[in-house]
Amino acid sequence: MTLKTFASATALLLSLSPLTIASAQSSSIETFVFETVDSYEILSGVYQLNVTGIIQGEAAPRTIAIPPSTNANTTYDVRVRSCERLALIAMSKPGQYFFEVRRGSSSVYGQPLQGCKLTRR
Repeated sequence: MTLKTFASATALLLSLSPLTIASAQSSSIETFVFETVDSYEILSGVYQLNVTGIIQGEAAPRTIAIPPSTNANTTYDVRVRSCERLALIAMSKPGQYFFEVRRGSSSVYGQPLQGCKLTRR
């Protein structure tokens, strides 16, 4: 490999790396672990989820909004109803469970709510 070929290959890799980083950031999944759940709301008409509570490592309550699915299908509806049940359990027994919400980019996945999880402390 000549120096000229090496320099061209390096320049090509450096020019592609910002695209790779940008695409990786746009398709990321955020995870929020609530120590307590204070409220859980499904906005009627748009089916947006709002979960309010104290997130692990934070002191003040915060609301996490999960926008509606861009694809109209029943899988998203089932996922929302399942998460609602888990949130209600976490609300009924404060301090006994961690409630985890995974939110993805709706532009990439079509369904921003990736899932929920309830874990005993």
